Amino acid sequence: MSDRSSPGPHAAPIGRWLPGVDAETQEPLPRPDDGALDPLRADLPESEPTWATPLPWALPACADTLRRAGDELARSDVSVRIAGLCRVARSWLDPDDDLRLDALARLPAETGLSPESVAWGLDRGFEVITRPALERWWRDEGGRSASSPRLSGHVQAGNVFTAGLPPVIASVLAGVPALIKAPSAAPSFPLLLARSFALHAPELGPCVGAASWSRDDAAATQALVGCVDTLFVFGDDASIAALRSVATVPLHGFGHRVSLGFVARGSSQDEARATGRGTGVGSVEALAADLLAWDGGGCLSPRWVVVEGDLARARAVAEELAGAMEAACLVLPPGPISEGAGAARASWLGVEGAMGWAASGPGWAVSCRDVAALDPAPPGRCVAVLPLGHRADLASLLSPLGPRLQGLALVGSPADGQELGALLRPLGLSRVAPAGRLQIPDLVWNHDHVALLPAFG
Repeated sequence: MSDRSSPGPHAAPIGRWLPGVDAETQEPLPRPDDGALDPLRADLPESEPTWATPLPWALPACADTLRRAGDELARSDVSVRIAGLCRVARSWLDPDDDLRLDALARLPAETGLSPESVAWGLDRGFEVITRPALERWWRDEGGRSASSPRLSGHVQAGNVFTAGLPPVIASVLAGVPALIKAPSAAPSFPLLLARSFALHAPELGPCVGAASWSRDDAAATQALVGCVDTLFVFGDDASIAALRSVATVPLHGFGHRVSLGFVARGSSQDEARATGRGTGVGSVEALAADLLAWDGGGCLSPRWVVVEGDLARARAVAEELAGAMEAACLVLPPGPISEGAGAARASWLGVEGAMGWAASGPGWAVSCRDVAALDPAPPGRCVAVLPLGHRADLASLLSPLGPRLQGLALVGSPADGQELGALLRPLGLSRVAPAGRLQIPDLVWNHDHVALLPAFG
């Protein structure tokens, strides 16, 4: 058995998986407990092994390999690509798969999420990748033309590590290889994802490469931008703007966004509360999962819950939500909280309590006040419940967000969802889902109004 803590001179360097550049090894990546985590976290290229080709040269070389292999991938029947994608997805749902186990070992330290939240994120990210879903997606939106890209580039963020997965799936489904920049502070998921394609879908050929480097490494970033035909960029608005200023290919940016919950007047939740029912999808209780997923740090994480009605109704919802969040913390416990984040949470609770009502426990907090205003904004795993007399005033309440509204978790009817969707679309709203499902979008969701699969047509 090889010494997994000491990769040999021909092993793929930790921090990258670049087909055509490094001699890929079939050995699993070293586990964090054998001293490999520090090099994995380190920014590249400063800590890159001396025997590795520097990234400004390695990325174009990998891109050339992926392009050549991609010609064959594009000629393959879509059923072959779908079968490969499904095997990759099933491997990530397999509790005994080595790469999933590696991810579960590494990602809590990299992301600050609890192990339970990491497992939840992996399960929710891959369970939507099924043969029927892929076949339907391709039938409805797929296709290729002479102008289709031959290689896609992906810049991924670390806070919601599966957020950048759908564009990669869309790329391979369209027969276009993908080259990924993994975040330097949380590189493991993109790197392990690239390896899972090589291991579980070898018939697709080299179709996904990944490498990690610091955003300050301008040479490596420019190399990536210069060797792909289209870019999908996740991150803060400033980083996206910086890449857009140098990109000469189509760039699809996914920046800072926020979401909210909405409890409609006269919803079935009122009857359910009176009869002791109302714990399934679309209920106030189900909102708790949307609020706690990703420790409240995702673009689909509700920051506020707006209750259509008076303060008394909002207070009743807030109290119910407090109990639901406390119970949901058993399934999605919080990750470690920094001293600064703890101070911010305590400050927010103090202000909210002085303005109205607040309750909290380990890993959750809820407030309710008779002030229809978004400030002060709740920190992660905290939510402000606000009464609203008339839904027609909702757009005005949310106007300080500008076009940054992403999703709405609904306790109400489909008709409520359609009306609210039309009302809030000018503010950027792109997803309305029953409470408890907001954070589990289907592949066909046009994230930030970007139609993923048609981008490869």
